[in-house]
Amino acid sequence: MARSGNIGQGGSGLTDLILFRRRWWQHLLFWGVALVILLNVFKSSSTFQKIDLIYTLIFMVPLAIIIYLNLYFFIPRYLRKERYMLYALFFILLVGSGAVVLYFLFDRWIDYLLPGYYFISYYSIPHLMLYTGSFLLLTTLLKLSRSWFMLLRVERMTASHRLKSLQSQINPHFLLNSLQTIYALSLEKSERTPGVILQLSEILKYTLYETEHPRVKLEKEIRMIRDYVEMYRYRLDPDRARIGFRVEGDPGEMLIAPMLFLPFIENSFKHGLQGGQKKAYVDISFTIDQDLLRFKIGNNLGNTDPLRWEKQGGIGIDNTRQRLELLYPGKHRLRIHREDDQFHVSLDIETDV
Repeated sequence: MARSGNIGQGGSGLTDLILFRRRWWQHLLFWGVALVILLNVFKSSSTFQKIDLIYTLIFMVPLAIIIYLNLYFFIPRYLRKERYMLYALFFILLVGSGAVVLYFLFDRWIDYLLPGYYFISYYSIPHLMLYTGSFLLLTTLLKLSRSWFMLLRVERMTASHRLKSLQSQINPHFLLNSLQTIYALSLEKSERTPGVILQLSEILKYTLYETEHPRVKLEKEIRMIRDYVEMYRYRLDPDRARIGFRVEGDPGEMLIAPMLFLPFIENSFKHGLQGGQKKAYVDISFTIDQDLLRFKIGNNLGNTDPLRWEKQGGIGIDNTRQRLELLYPGKHRLRIHREDDQFHVSLDIETDV
């Protein structure tokens, strides 16, 4: 298109209501950038003239109309509802109708809208379809990308709330088992009861303050587990049961999600040490190899089956499965299996260092 003549009054304002409806500053930024680009395309000389601005603003009016029809009518009604064929048809119609309107606007109608001003249209309808199609495609992609980021944000918030809910269930479950230990010692009127209570207070301090963070130092997590194991040993008859605990490798600055391993330990204590069998045992090990953490725990079985207990409502292990899926998707491997009268759990995690 080319144009010449005196400067006249012109402008749009057709889409102001929609433009400022939601996130007006993003729309304003988009149209500001579009104005600069089109001015550079349509300018008639090496320097900007006022007629260039008038021409570009008039050109943008039909563009704005078809763009907002697409954004607020055709995308919600057809594209979001996965009616792709209908949306593609309307998209092509918008591109074609926009090009036709622009062609006749500058070829004929502009003389009636702005009498005394001379505008000539040199672009054909296929060329104008390139302009309308480009703007429609760009704004559609921007709309979809914004919706995708919003959906991702909602999913992250949902996952965060879900994690907090799961962890809030694990902590009381752990506290219940700890109180049962203290209760058993108090029935025996054991002199070790005050020491165990003090030890529990240190563990609770950890669960109250450290577990608020998404990641904690593995060294602190292992220390807390060691204290919990030592506290539990007070309940055991060393001639009847034992607990093995070992750590191989240096935790260093390795980070881990808090309270991941306790549900497995509590489960083994329940079914390995309280199952009524003789020579009961629980073996716990942590192996650290660079960014790989391997946790293993095994116990012999008594009168109850831990797999059956879990299906009937063991909240600890079930919650841990869900937490692992949320926290370490594709970065963990959990194996739980029964072998004759033994029960084994192996958990490998690619950790944060």
